[in-house]
Amino acid sequence: MSTKTLMKLSLMGFMALSCAASTAYAKDDGEETEEVAPKKKTKAKKGKKNKAPEATRMFVAINKFENKSDAPDDKFNTIRSRVQQCIVGARKFEVVEREQLKAAMSEQNLAAAGITNGEDADAPESGKMKAASYVVYGTVLYCGTDTAGGSAEGVASAVAKYKVELQIKITNGETGKILTQKSAIGYGVDKATQTENFKSSTGQGMRDAIDEACHLAADALRDVAYPAKIVRVGKKSVTVNMTNEEVQEEDVFDVLEADEPLIDKDTGAFLGYDGDEVGRVTITMTGPQISKAVPVEGGEFELDDLDLDEHNYIVRRVSKATLKKEAKKASQKKKANFESRF
Repeated sequence: MSTKTLMKLSLMGFMALSCAASTAYAKDDGEETEEVAPKKKTKAKKGKKNKAPEATRMFVAINKFENKSDAPDDKFNTIRSRVQQCIVGARKFEVVEREQLKAAMSEQNLAAAGITNGEDADAPESGKMKAASYVVYGTVLYCGTDTAGGSAEGVASAVAKYKVELQIKITNGETGKILTQKSAIGYGVDKATQTENFKSSTGQGMRDAIDEACHLAADALRDVAYPAKIVRVGKKSVTVNMTNEEVQEEDVFDVLEADEPLIDKDTGAFLGYDGDEVGRVTITMTGPQISKAVPVEGGEFELDDLDLDEHNYIVRRVSKATLKKEAKKASQKKKANFESRF
């Protein structure tokens, strides 16, 4: 092989090496920059992506209920148990009975004194329970019927109107100060023959009255601690953070724009949340964590009126008595407008 041919091969080899080197490093004003190789895609670890935040719940103690009505013991016990069930059903609280709370606090004090090691997973963490607890008291003021007779198609009949009235008092578990005191009134209706004894009835009307009163009582605690809110606005419905144990389909709620908590200017006390009413919704679907609602028919309120980026919206239950009064008033107004035309 000639010398000229060897020189050409050497030159080609040198150029090949230079090209290979330039793919790894490029010189620019004396600085070397390493070429970044494409990163390999890695699979996301299961359970790490979109992990829900750990829930924190306040402790609520259900204290003694009093019976100042004529309700028999079975109905009184039903009312007390139903109030507790409604509070538990919100899935917002750790609910205990008062005696259980006392036992837990005693365990907390023993742990603080070093008498117990406090390593039990269920043991209360020192200082946490007292600072984040509510105590709920209740009094049954009325539980009875108002029976009116009548007839339909020549058959004697009766209408039993049931009423259950509770007084709910909610206090701070640490200071004992009263946070709110409200009345919760539920109504129900039964129809039957004139000969039936409604005072001893355990029919649907009484169950409806108990259920409504107990839900309104649980709502009072909700308003103080965790007001029910609209958490999402869709194209056809809104999502509220209420469970299927708090609401039923066709329940009606006022929607209020409530951006700031109310504070008493004299005392600095927290007064809860309130705001301007922007509309009314009806529950259409319930679930174990959330429920769906749509604007009531005939109302001027539309979903486009809501802006979750700018405002907070709470929902507050409308009682059956209020709905009935409003329907009666609307009917009378419609009748008056019709008669005024003649």
